Amino acid sequence: MPPPAKTPAMSSVDKALALLRHFSVHKPEIGLSELARLAGHDKTTVLRCMNALERNGFIEQDVQTRRYRLGLTPINLARIRERSFPLLAVLQPHLERLRDRTQETAHATVLSSGRLITTLICEPDRATRVFMDPSLDLPPHATASGLAILANLPASGRAALITGEPYEQFTPATPTNAAQLEQLLEQTRRNGFGRVAQSYDADVVGTAVAYFGPTGLPAGAVAVAAVASRFDPTLAKLIEEELLSTGRALTHEFGGVLPAPHTSQSSKPEPAP
Repeated sequence: MPPPAKTPAMSSVDKALALLRHFSVHKPEIGLSELARLAGHDKTTVLRCMNALERNGFIEQDVQTRRYRLGLTPINLARIRERSFPLLAVLQPHLERLRDRTQETAHATVLSSGRLITTLICEPDRATRVFMDPSLDLPPHATASGLAILANLPASGRAALITGEPYEQFTPATPTNAAQLEQLLEQTRRNGFGRVAQSYDADVVGTAVAYFGPTGLPAGAVAVAAVASRFDPTLAKLIEEELLSTGRALTHEFGGVLPAPHTSQSSKPEPAP
């Protein structure tokens, strides 16, 4: 007898978990009808998924408005993850130093399941600064963090993150095809850091470096998002130096290995100092 089919069950799990991605800082509560519209599913399917998520504490429903919000289970799971495999505790002092040294917004991104997820943001105490929504995934082709990671991945890894052309355009400076993107990636490899000038946000210049895991592949990136109107050569140099030092330090703390400088990804990586 063949094993029971698992596709429908997995499909239901995927649908339920994907619904969680529609919640954000700017949209913390969502009603059933709106959620069904955002997800592109019928209300019956969404309701079934939300009931399952609510039973397991991933979702709560306001008894008066009947709108849904994130539950407490993700917080508990995040605490277990951080206690078992620290990430934020390692990243935070480095981001705080980047913020203090540059007086611009520092942030960290991890590469997980084909997504660039913002994990930590440190903003400077000044009136004009870059604000980031931690719930939004970063587009790989339009951000400095994306360039830093893509430039250090093999072709198969890049293809998994970037599919189809033209790429989504956020500003007139956004690369929209593979040729434009490859020019930026080659420049990133030469410099050791990625930089985008107003290609994701018209008021922001982003700079980022990758940090590497034990396999020698990028595990994530650290970046500084500077207000474009005050970005000058002095600030650019300071950000570059601080990020390059931070990338090496994080690679070392995570037990990673640095790729050999100015070589292809297929070259044997070098141990972090």
